[in-house]
Amino acid sequence: MTTPADPGSELLNIKEAAALLKVSEASLRRWTNSGQLNCMRLGAKRERRFRRQDLMTFLESREAANTPTPPTAPAPANGRPAEVVLEGVAIEYGNHICTLYENDLGRLKWSVPFLDDGLRNGDGCFLIATPAVREEILGHIGAVRDGVSEAVDSGQLILSDGIADGEAMCRFVERSLIMASRAGRRSFRLLGDMTWCLALGMSYDELQAYEMRFNHEIARRFALVSVCQYDVRAFSGPAVLNALKCHEDTFNYSLSRFLSS
Repeated sequence: MTTPADPGSELLNIKEAAALLKVSEASLRRWTNSGQLNCMRLGAKRERRFRRQDLMTFLESREAANTPTPPTAPAPANGRPAEVVLEGVAIEYGNHICTLYENDLGRLKWSVPFLDDGLRNGDGCFLIATPAVREEILGHIGAVRDGVSEAVDSGQLILSDGIADGEAMCRFVERSLIMASRAGRRSFRLLGDMTWCLALGMSYDELQAYEMRFNHEIARRFALVSVCQYDVRAFSGPAVLNALKCHEDTFNYSLSRFLSS
């Protein structure tokens, strides 16, 4: 099936599209010829070009058909299914919450038990932080459990310094979640210590745009609990206020649970 060209869309050639989906070019030709995958035909040679969004939508549809539905966690008293229970808080699948801290110990209050519990339960885990913060968090996890390096090597624990372009960062997380689902992971946790954004030179407006994009395009599409923690020593008051506005799920719980002194 072919579609009219959209000059504003990001277009990939067949080699790039095959690399993105990790399939052969022959498979792409077969899927486009059968009408399963949209493509455009450009130029005198009618060469195939693919919109990135069409490719991701196609991949997700195949995953939905082939990947078992994640198990529903036991329901708390309010009847809503919860995936993660931490610090006495039952956090639902799809929630994207914000925590605030004001010293180095506060940085570890949520990050260490959140990721340690995820690794123990077999969840796919993400840690997005500056190298120094990442090593600090991993060091404390390693002090209470073995196998952190093995979790990284196996792909259970994905580490990242972040990407300065918010759209590219969302695509990275999205691709990683899809590939981990294909590998058999059924539930996920993401911990972002948001000083990585400042280290990479993001403006506060760019950070807010990234958080909103993540919230609307990724957080609720997967069996994922996302925690973004903000060091109030590094961010301005308005930036912290905007962070709370971008994490409305936080207000479903007692806010005092997410403040670390």
